[in-house]
Formats: sequence, C-alpha cells, structure tokens
Amino acid sequence: MADEVNILLTCIGRRVSLLESFRDALAELGVKGRVYGADHSRLAAAFHRADEGFVVPLAREGEPYVEALVAICKEREIALLVPLLDWELQNLAEGRERFERAGTRVLISSPQVVRICRDKVRTFEFLKTHGFDTPDVLIYEKALAARFPLFMKPRYGSSAKDVHAIPDREALEFFQKTAAEETVIQEFVDGREHTVDVYAGLDGTARVAVPRRRLKVRDGEVSKAVTVRHPEIIRRSMQLVEALGECAGVVTLQCFLTADGGVRFIEINPRFGGGVPLAIRAGADFPRWLIEEHLGRRPDIDPEAWQDGLVMLRYDEAVFRSVEEVGGLSGAEGSDQ
Repeated sequence: MADEVNILLTCIGRRVSLLESFRDALAELGVKGRVYGADHSRLAAAFHRADEGFVVPLAREGEPYVEALVAICKEREIALLVPLLDWELQNLAEGRERFERAGTRVLISSPQVVRICRDKVRTFEFLKTHGFDTPDVLIYEKALAARFPLFMKPRYGSSAKDVHAIPDREALEFFQKTAAEETVIQEFVDGREHTVDVYAGLDGTARVAVPRRRLKVRDGEVSKAVTVRHPEIIRRSMQLVEALGECAGVVTLQCFLTADGGVRFIEINPRFGGGVPLAIRAGADFPRWLIEEHLGRRPDIDPEAWQDGLVMLRYDEAVFRSVEEVGGLSGAEGSDQ
C-alpha cells in the first residue's frame, strides 16, 4: 500500500458525489486514507457521508474558521484540504503557510488569483486586459442610458444568489435601490451557457478542459448538463487558466457560446464547481490525478480521453439521521453547495 493520504473537504454541504469520487480514487490507487468533511452545520447531507464530519465556524468568520481547520488538519493528519465555497477562498489562500506547517497541502490558487476571481470588476478587467471576450461592465449612470436588457449581480456574489435579468430602466432602478450589497451591471449575453472544468494540477499548468453545456440550473447549481467537445471553448479556456498563472487544482469557468461561434467568459471560480461530477464521470478523473501528483507521481493524463455527449441528470437522495445525530434543528441548514 502507498502512503496514507487523508483528505478534508470544506463547506461540504451537498457535495456527496465529489466526496465519493475522492474516496474511489484512493481505493483505485491502493492508497490508504480517509475522506473527512467540514461544515458549519450537521444538517449538511454530505457531512454524514464523510468518514467523519467536523462542525466549524462559518467560512465568513475568517480567523476562527481558519484556526478550526488548522486544528483539524493537525489532529487528523490531513494531507489534502479541498475548499468548495467561494467565501472561504481568500482566507485559505492567504493562510496556506499555516496549513503547510501542519503538514497539509491546500488545493487553492494564489491569493492574487483568488482576488481576481472573487471580484467581478477585477475579473472583467483581467479578461479585457488579456484579450478574452467578456460582457461590458457598466456603472449605474451609464446603464440607465444603455440598451436593455442588462444583467445585474453582486460584485462579490456566489451561487447565483441575487442575480437578475434587467428588462428595462424601471427594473434597473428598482434592483439598484433594493440591492443589499455592491452590484455589478453587465451587458446581457445571448447564447448557450457553458461551464468548463479546467485541470491545473499542483503546478498551475492547464492540461485538460471539459466543457459542459448547462441544460437546467436549480438554486444556482446545475441539475442537468451535457459534456461538449467544443475546440474553441477548450482552447480559450486553457489559455485563460494559463494567463491567470499560479492556479491549483481545478478552475471552473463560465462562458456563453454565441450564435456566431464566439466564446464570452463571465465567471472564473478557482475551485471545484458543483457540476464537476459530470466531468469526472466522463473520464477527467481530477481527484485521482491530484492524489497522484501529491504523492510525487506523474499521472497519465490524455486531454482528449473524456466522453463527449455524456448527459448528467441529477436527483435528490436522502440522508436519514436522528435529531440527536444532527445536533438539533436550529440554525442554518449547512453550506449551500
């Protein structure tokens, strides 16, 4: 048997399929290890599918959250920590050295990359500066006189929350006035939306890109999708991750394929996306490759060896626990992932 590799997935929420993919990868490689989960609530379904679950502070709490994770990593000898929620990324990127001292590798891009990706204005500026097509970002005063429809979303948002299509000036004025946080107004893009899972490994080199067309989305997460071997989406996605530099693990991109064949990027998320089980099932075995790289092996990666036209149709599966096992019913329901 090879070295032991214990893995901790944070903000684990509903990410049962991803958890099982890491567990399967360990078994296939003949590597000892346990797959743990952390969340701020025992009411997260995947919490109970992990080999052991840990209740931690909310990711937005910053230092207490990082401190709790470091303690778990020391206690359970975690080799790989896999962040899954946008709100934790900046703190974990900036705290990588603390985890390294605990013997843990955090699968996260550099603090600079995370700053670009988390801020929709910085994302727009990065894409424009590096020659990638993206919808224009408009200040409110210019948006009032712009051509409708438009699109509005939180500048630092996540999981498609508080995202609105803006059909006219009246709607723009309403949503701007009622917005709870700073917003970004964008040109509306007409086209087919795709998510692209790009494998950057541990050295930041883009080696595989798997586009998947979003067929249906529920609560900000894709519920139906199909893999699409589109050469231009693949080419531009690989170039984008290379341009970012200092990436790690899997980077999830969102783009629109327009009627004239153009690829317009709208989001960059330096983490595993919610629909990544489709890419993994299609043959892009990200968990296995990451474990192999961590062990100093060179994974056998063929960038073309994934199944085109594979459809994912997600459904709900129930986890049953007593009230005592979930620690009561008060509080939040767990990470929304």
